[in-house]
Amino acid sequence: MSTTKKPPAPRRRPPKKPAPVPAPASCGTCAGSGETTTAVRVGRKRRAIDATQSALCPDCFGTGTA
Repeated sequence: MSTTKKPPAPRRRPPKKPAPVPAPASCGTCAGSGETTTAVRVGRKRRAIDATQSALCPDCFGTGTA
């Protein structure tokens, strides 16, 4: 009774690296920060005072990307 040799196992290769993902474009309204500033208005006639408040960007909703 003769025995047959098994073929050698195939070599394992390391997985290929994924292609780099390009960075998303930054928002033009907030310049990529995600926040905008507006002047504070007070009173019935809505006069502006020299204070500002920050808020989320209405175009990108605070993500900073377009």
